Amino acid sequence: MLRISFVLLMTATLSGCGGYYILTVPDQLAAAGGEATVIARLQRNDFFVMSFPVRSAAMRFRLADSSIQRAAHTDELGYAATTVTVPDKPGKYVVIVEHMDYEGEELETEAPAYVWDAEYPLVAVDLDALPGPWNKQSRDSARQALQVIAGGANVLYLTRRSVKHHASMHGWLKSNGYPDGPVLLWQREYWHVVRDKKWKFPRIVVESRLVSQIAALRKTFKNFRLGICTSALAARSFASAGLRSVMVGTEPVNVPKLIRRTSWASLARTPPNLEAD
Repeated sequence: MLRISFVLLMTATLSGCGGYYILTVPDQLAAAGGEATVIARLQRNDFFVMSFPVRSAAMRFRLADSSIQRAAHTDELGYAATTVTVPDKPGKYVVIVEHMDYEGEELETEAPAYVWDAEYPLVAVDLDALPGPWNKQSRDSARQALQVIAGGANVLYLTRRSVKHHASMHGWLKSNGYPDGPVLLWQREYWHVVRDKKWKFPRIVVESRLVSQIAALRKTFKNFRLGICTSALAARSFASAGLRSVMVGTEPVNVPKLIRRTSWASLARTPPNLEAD
């Protein structure tokens, strides 16, 4: 019995030695006619549950149906980043990130790229607070409320769940009738631009520390003023980033200029003023 267990263990270990790549690219949001800073992470899973960064890997970035490509190499943490010029026309596009290793193995990952008018109202929603199918009445009211708001603003969703879950979250939003929009993390890696010492070319450096996603977006989208949530934690996060919090429910919270709606049905009946500060 011990010998059989040992053989099974060795078989499992050897089968995992080849590993596989994990290429992660989050949703993109950019102003029409501007640039999206696309940050991708390349890892390799060699020991079942352990994923290691792939360093110095060449990555290609482009928009679908575009012949213009950008390139970057991954850093010590497996991150590669560059800017991709987006169209002047608002809409939903696709950004593609590709890699080929020294053995000729290729992989490609796509992510939605939302290109929006920088002057149009923008509203954030705490995705993790949306009612699911187990509460049909609240779900229907939340869907109606967000559809009303989407009639006069673009809607983005914030979550604390990792990027690997975002594609399925898009499917969940669609199946439950919520407005389409990018699914973004509350916080993202901080990045800054440096110039190569020798050639003076600009290069994007990605750091491990995290910063608010909202604060960065507000610099581009001037009418980004509201965040919808159901928890005091999310309300404080919105307020600390300079947004007015629209609190659905009765949980106590003390933030400046709070907008209170006792239920999703109440929010649907009386949506907030999208232009007011």
